[in-house]
Amino acid sequence: MSVVVLLVMILYVLLAVGFVLLVRWITPKKLYRWLAVAFVILLPTWDALLGYMIYYPACLFVSKVAVYETAKTDGIYYEGVKEQVYKLDRKYENQTEEELTAVGAITVFGTFARGYSFAESKVVEEYVRTFTEKRPITPVVYRCTYLPEDLSKPERKKRKCFVVKKIQSKYAVKVSTFKLGPAQINFKKIIEISSGKLMAEYNRVALRSPIGIIVPFFSWLDWADGVGIGQQCPGTEGEYLDFEFKVLKPRH
Repeated sequence: MSVVVLLVMILYVLLAVGFVLLVRWITPKKLYRWLAVAFVILLPTWDALLGYMIYYPACLFVSKVAVYETAKTDGIYYEGVKEQVYKLDRKYENQTEEELTAVGAITVFGTFARGYSFAESKVVEEYVRTFTEKRPITPVVYRCTYLPEDLSKPERKKRKCFVVKKIQSKYAVKVSTFKLGPAQINFKKIIEISSGKLMAEYNRVALRSPIGIIVPFFSWLDWADGVGIGQQCPGTEGEYLDFEFKVLKPRH
């Protein structure tokens, strides 16, 4: 992917130089030449520049971490966090379809490793073609439970995920995300479902890292979207990702 991006960047530079020279040939006026230069610079990066302009003021006025109340729970319900369902490759003959079903927000080494009995998530997309494409589906709630360890296969981390009609968890982690170029703002709220009480909130302002390049290049076309977080405020990415685990403690 990095090689393709580099080749496209080189091609664009050649076309941009040709465009500026064409404008220079058409008209002797320097104003038009500078406008042409500004155009070829801003065309691939305007959203990135706007994103950086948003990042620093948002860090001052939007970023926030607050915990009002903590609780112990058997499970957590997620909404707005990695809302995809997908199928794992079969490794054992007796694996069921529920064992092969996985949900982005719920992982064996994340939620279950911390001691929760189950986790639930609202799913709105499914992966197809080996995680290279996503397609929307009718919103549905999945529940995942961690199965007992198979002593004959200790390396096998078993869980099953299945569709449910009713949310079992008493607490929800709801995330809203807004993106502009490399900038994004995440509003993570932890809520007691029955009362709607706000228990904690984490407003994160972040700059995403582009794929394989330093300078964002036509990211507004969504062809080289950011992967990972380059910098953020407040705190670190790990603190943001683990925030709910500090507010909602496993009961066991």
